[in-house]
Amino acid sequence: YLWTLPMFHCNGWCFPWTLAVQAGTHVCLRWVRPKPIYDAIADHGVTHLCGAPVVMSVLINASDEDKRQFPQTVTFNTAAAPPPEAVLSGMADAGFAVTHLYGLTETYGPAVVNEWHGEWDGLEKGLRVARKA
Repeated sequence: YLWTLPMFHCNGWCFPWTLAVQAGTHVCLRWVRPKPIYDAIADHGVTHLCGAPVVMSVLINASDEDKRQFPQTVTFNTAAAPPPEAVLSGMADAGFAVTHLYGLTETYGPAVVNEWHGEWDGLEKGLRVARKA
């Protein structure tokens, strides 16, 4: 789990406790910048992270020098307003599966998840992204 989410949000949306229960690995950053994020994902095999929609924009708008390839799909949990279709499309192209969560995240962890339906995987990319948005 890569920490791009501030822990003041209900102690990281309760994910520190979830990682402890799962015996997960915490990967921490000094700053939320594209190169360290891509490096951490590639070097440490990160599979999950949470972040604001602006973190997604940072990732998809990173320079080619800052980006790294990684073999795994990374689950990116986000909250607040749903990301626009262009951001969701860019994230999919970059190897991220975005899940939209909702909860009063300053007080407790996510309470609602916008669950993806497997049959949507067969849709054309534009329709998949529109459905996700």
